[in-house]
Amino acid sequence: MHSLTMRKRGVLIALEGIDGAGKTTHALLLAEWLKGKGYKVIVTSEPTESSIGKLIRTKLAEKASHPAVMTLLFAADRVDHFEKLKPFIKNGAIIILDRYTESSICYQAAEGLNMEWIETVNKWVPKPDLTVLLDVDVRIALQRIKEKKREKYEEQEFLALVRKNYLKRAEEKGYLIIDSSLPLKEVQEKLRKVVASFLEKNV
Repeated sequence: MHSLTMRKRGVLIALEGIDGAGKTTHALLLAEWLKGKGYKVIVTSEPTESSIGKLIRTKLAEKASHPAVMTLLFAADRVDHFEKLKPFIKNGAIIILDRYTESSICYQAAEGLNMEWIETVNKWVPKPDLTVLLDVDVRIALQRIKEKKREKYEEQEFLALVRKNYLKRAEEKGYLIIDSSLPLKEVQEKLRKVVASFLEKNV
């Protein structure tokens, strides 16, 4: 399923970035704004609330699973979730993805897996129509999440490597980058401009 096909039906907008970049907050604010403009909007996050998603959370808490296991679980969760989203996509909804395939690629590659293999594993889901990287310095990100329960992927050196992967991928793939260390309102305004411009040209 190609982006052009998706664009004629629904639109997939992926928000990517390391933990603490503000993806969830900005996904929800963007959705509220788009709904106010009359669009049908669905926000999804990974891992999902499915049985596969719950297994992923358990594995993350255990901090012991091989990265290939996590890659395959995330891919399975993604495929399963998109089967449920198909009716909404066909009806023209905008799907805002709080994490998507780039998260698997950048996080699991930071654990030593081959990026091309991770991409192959994720070939069963459509590519997003628009990918935006919310980029933030690792130290700022960790400050934002310090009150939350720390998971496997929240160590400073590891997140620095993940961020490096994201920035490299963004340059190679032409993803839009927004400085998420800026005040929330300013980041959201920039994100809305990017999305509005995309929708004006493509929908």
